[in-house]
Amino acid sequence: MRQTRVIIAHNSVDDDADISTADVLEQVALVELGLKELGVEYDVVAVEGHRVWQAIQPREDTVVFNLVEAPPGAPQLQPASAAVLELLGMPFTGSRSSALWLTTDKLATRAVLASNGLAVAPGGRIWSDNAEILDVVPPPWIIKPGWEDASVGLDGSPVCSGREQALERTRELERRFAGQPLVLEHFLPGREFNVALLDNGRGPQVLPVAEMEFFDYPPDVPPLVTYEGKWIVGSFDDEHTQRHFPADEVDGPLLADVRNLARRAWKVCGLEGYGRVDIRADERGRPCILEVNANPCLSEEAGFVIAAAHAGLTPGSLVGRIIRAALRPQPQPDATVPA
Repeated sequence: MRQTRVIIAHNSVDDDADISTADVLEQVALVELGLKELGVEYDVVAVEGHRVWQAIQPREDTVVFNLVEAPPGAPQLQPASAAVLELLGMPFTGSRSSALWLTTDKLATRAVLASNGLAVAPGGRIWSDNAEILDVVPPPWIIKPGWEDASVGLDGSPVCSGREQALERTRELERRFAGQPLVLEHFLPGREFNVALLDNGRGPQVLPVAEMEFFDYPPDVPPLVTYEGKWIVGSFDDEHTQRHFPADEVDGPLLADVRNLARRAWKVCGLEGYGRVDIRADERGRPCILEVNANPCLSEEAGFVIAAAHAGLTPGSLVGRIIRAALRPQPQPDATVPA
């Protein structure tokens, strides 16, 4: 890595912040650990109110490690920090604003993936006063907010088997996430995989594929990665969900399909630097894409970092790879003013 200075930029975190918001501080700690391992100088900057242009001053020898997430209640602003850094002409880690905009919008992501021939679960947008989609998509259904990440909105009972239950869930989410589109999908019953991808200079390297295993679930409780399972230590979902890395000797053909699907999703969605694609199999065992995550969580306990460690990457080698990807030449905005 060429001699450079790193600014670790993250959104400011209030004392009463939700755990899924406060988690960014653990990501900062992981990046700091990696930079110390590399011997790279850095500063940590908390960005107030998404005002990146006030917090960071452009310098030729600086790269921004972009950990600025959307402020609570405004997930649609996730691409804003990247867009500002693009206008400032500063190199920064992860995906461009266009990819962040696309992958923040679950409905748009589904449309782009499907139009490029990549498998997604049957589904679309649902409103409580226009639920004709329930007549088209077979049950059971999972209903979720269209702009959230980190399993936000996948609490309580997100999977519905009957029409009235689905309408009540829709009305509940419309109250809680006012202004967001809601996504309804057929709930896929098969195995679930998290696929971490890391730029290797020639394209995305697929890190060891992780499978989420759900054990001892009651027959009437659909197994999936809920908000409780992701964030509430000691909850039933937390204690009955575990991650493991299946072997090619056992699941070679399936894992090959999963890896290929994740690589194609990376390309179609325009990811850069690092990303994660969540995949689940349908009734026939066919892998389908659930989510495409640009700039996934980098905390020590997050699936991306665990997959990197399983591949033999230390925090320093992981952080170094992400920064090197950011330092490759990028298109610069035309700052000229037309006559």
